[in-house]
Amino acid sequence: MTTALELAPRPSSPAEEELSLAELLDLFGSEEPLAGPARPSLRASGARLRDWTQQTSRRAARWGAVAGVAQ
Repeated sequence: MTTALELAPRPSSPAEEELSLAELLDLFGSEEPLAGPARPSLRASGARLRDWTQQTSRRAARWGAVAGVAQ
């Protein structure tokens, strides 16, 4: 059985008026400064890469792809 969909009327919204760029930035922008530098340090990136490599090697060892004992 097919019935026509009865759609509720769309509620009017004060947001339908156009906002300027400055108003949008005020609405969605953040006044809080960033917590840290835009890029991680070389030391932090290296440590992250080392951890990822160790985890990947251990996972491969568990699967039997690498000779050695899985930790």
